[in-house]
Amino acid sequence: MASRLSVGSGSSRFRSRGNSSPAIGVPPQRVCTVEDCSLVQRRGKGFMGEQKTCGFFNWADEVDDVRDLQQIVIGKEETISDLEHQVDMLKQEMEVMRDKVKKSKAKNEKLFEKVEEMGIATTETMFELNENNTDKRLMLTLVFSWAFFTLVLMLK
Repeated sequence: MASRLSVGSGSSRFRSRGNSSPAIGVPPQRVCTVEDCSLVQRRGKGFMGEQKTCGFFNWADEVDDVRDLQQIVIGKEETISDLEHQVDMLKQEMEVMRDKVKKSKAKNEKLFEKVEEMGIATTETMFELNENNTDKRLMLTLVFSWAFFTLVLMLK
């Protein structure tokens, strides 16, 4: 790349000092360096490697880069919205499952209470049967004793 020097003046706000400019209100001169592609130095040489341009028209490539980046951003936003939708669906499923668990726990408690009541009723029934068995045995013993007493009286 070749460089060119140009000498120019700055804005009119600057006042000159010293020997740079004798007139009042004339700004001091500034040196500007401009780099551009030198066709003389590059004659017969093609663009080699990954660099396809001299960089002078970078803005044209940047427009395409911005479009590409916008497409990437749009794709990412779509992915984010899809994931947010999935999160919402999973939250709804979780709420449904929580409701089912609550209902199952309530049913389980009711069934547990019924089993306890049945156990108590079974125990009471068993005690009643034992009492009835004892009463039956006593009645049978009384009947046999009367039969034996009657037999003994008849045989005498």
